[in-house]
Amino acid sequence: MSGFLDITPSVQIALENPLLGRIYPYDDGSVNAIIDSGYEGFVLVPKSVFQKLELNRLQGERRSLALANGTPSKTQGTFAVLLIPHLSLKMDGFVETLRGVDEIIVGVEALVRMNVLLDYCTKSIRLQKCP
Repeated sequence: MSGFLDITPSVQIALENPLLGRIYPYDDGSVNAIIDSGYEGFVLVPKSVFQKLELNRLQGERRSLALANGTPSKTQGTFAVLLIPHLSLKMDGFVETLRGVDEIIVGVEALVRMNVLLDYCTKSIRLQKCP
């Protein structure tokens, strides 16, 4: 499902490396990810998640990323699958990692494939697949 963690919008997701048959998380099927419209990428994950999915074993690429404070940084990434179970939504995109990231972040490249309504007054979120 979707909701707020304090004042931060989030969504329950899973990630899949279809080439090596790895899914994260593998215990209960989904994990909270932060919805961040300031992150222009698809999905940003901690190094530990990247390694659990064994994405580091695939041919990856390095990309440049400007952090919120303007600091340039390099990410490591490759393509994987984002699953949003309660929407029965499955999307391919570039999943990247960066030293110091400690949460999963869903960015604009994923959000443009959904209708997203954030209501901060009631702390509710409505996500729907685009038609």
